[in-house]
Amino acid sequence: MQKISVLFVGVVLSMILVACGGGGDEGSSADSITLAVWGSSPAESRGLEETVASFEEETGISVEVEVIQDNFQDALTARFAANNAPDVFYMEAYVAPKFIESGVLSDLTEDIENQDDFYQPMLDAFKNEEGQLFAAPKDYSTLAMYVNTDMLEEAGYSMDDVPSDWDDLLSFAEELQEELPSNQAAMIFDSTLARNMSGLAVSNLDIVTDEDRADFTSSPEAITFLESFVEGNEAGYLLNPTIDLGIDSAGAAFGTNKAAIMIEGNWVLSALNSDYPDVNYEVVEAPTINDEQQTMTFNVGYGVARDTQNKEAAVEFVNYMTGDGLEQWSDISGTLPTRESVAESMNLTENDKLEPHVESAAYGTVWAGGVNLPVISNAFDNQFQAALNGDKSIEDAMQDAEQEANDEIERQQ
Repeated sequence: MQKISVLFVGVVLSMILVACGGGGDEGSSADSITLAVWGSSPAESRGLEETVASFEEETGISVEVEVIQDNFQDALTARFAANNAPDVFYMEAYVAPKFIESGVLSDLTEDIENQDDFYQPMLDAFKNEEGQLFAAPKDYSTLAMYVNTDMLEEAGYSMDDVPSDWDDLLSFAEELQEELPSNQAAMIFDSTLARNMSGLAVSNLDIVTDEDRADFTSSPEAITFLESFVEGNEAGYLLNPTIDLGIDSAGAAFGTNKAAIMIEGNWVLSALNSDYPDVNYEVVEAPTINDEQQTMTFNVGYGVARDTQNKEAAVEFVNYMTGDGLEQWSDISGTLPTRESVAESMNLTENDKLEPHVESAAYGTVWAGGVNLPVISNAFDNQFQAALNGDKSIEDAMQDAEQEANDEIERQQ
């Protein structure tokens, strides 16, 4: 599953309902649908091709796949505005609220089969406040803790020494750092809100208020949690792979033995297996924070255009891809299935590298949070990095982030 940067054109989306016809023209055939996807890995591309072919063979419905390589959400927005939307399209949970609010998505509440079998947090991410469903989850990723066992053993430790609690883990990382060469990091981190919203949630902070505004200041526990990053970074045992190590990605830092511990998504497994086959590591669930299990879940679904002229075929396709075809798609693409029954059928918990990711699906915080989350996220990322740079205290940074986000939200009203 590909994570994507999003820039919404709010004015365009608010005007779509005036012009939107969606899903093709008068000549569209009920035995043919269009599907828009973003560019992805070779494994995902092959998985899509083969699973779509199975659907076509079983149903006789032809699927025209359009791959949009860049700026997927902007392109999709433009297609709706131009009355030329695809019948079915990828929909990331992070951006779904904006499209739901704009009224361009088909209500799938009564159309998606066996909804109780989905991991419910992933299904809920595509619902509005009234509980109506506007997309069906197709796959997901979660964060887990990866530990380089070779680096650990060389420093005189084993997996038994690695704590499962955040505060204890940081203390261990500080101790481990003293045993590592100067060009290696005990632990690496990602400072973005997308990676840390679950940590804030279990620190008594809901970053999006009931009024859809930002809140970064109401929880002392959250400030303490964020301060732990600043302290670890200043002390040198908690480093950013790009800024502090000059390495493009966490996976590359981990794979080249520059970092002993990282908290990453299961998307890194493919690179570790293919590019760094000699690195020895174990995967465990993300550390608890304030004695609560937590992780982030990144969730993608299939949406259907509200005004598609091929809704019956589009819904049949979505039900197949998230039902009978889900195991084929997951097996070939390497993504994790959004149905609990499929995860059980594939025996994913018997894979020691995948098991922590699958187990955490039941409690993970989905990267979603209303129409203003992109604005709130951008403000947090800007100001938290300023605190990490030493430009301001974490208290001042969070006050500034809250003000920056809420000012921008008011400006966009």
